[in-house]
Amino acid sequence: TCALSDLLSQSKGCPSFMSKNCEAVNGKCGWRAPSRDYKIYRWNYCGYTSGDVRCYCGHCWIRKCPTNKCCDLIKGRCSETSPGLGYRPLFQCQQGSRCRCWVNWKSLEEIASERAQIPSTCLAEVAEAESMTK
Repeated sequence: TCALSDLLSQSKGCPSFMSKNCEAVNGKCGWRAPSRDYKIYRWNYCGYTSGDVRCYCGHCWIRKCPTNKCCDLIKGRCSETSPGLGYRPLFQCQQGSRCRCWVNWKSLEEIASERAQIPSTCLAEVAEAESMTK
């Protein structure tokens, strides 16, 4: 039999030996999406097989939007929708996608003071986005 309840009581979520395939695609195991920023990769993908018995501990969820180095540097968040109040989209995280780099408008002042630490390629994206909002 599948003693899944015993396995899950030992850790939060799936044990590593049951989630390694999902983690290999940078996914997270669970029955529900970790947040609205995730989409299903494969149903019932987290689990293991022992003979004729297949044990599941969740689906595999991956981020809808890839991470973007420039967005990370300006303390933004790549998402299709706003993460909350006070966030504004600055630029696309990936060419041709609906994913935008959302930045909390209050943190833009911090970004302005740290411009010397941000690569020029990222500054160009931010400057282009700022000119479009004026």
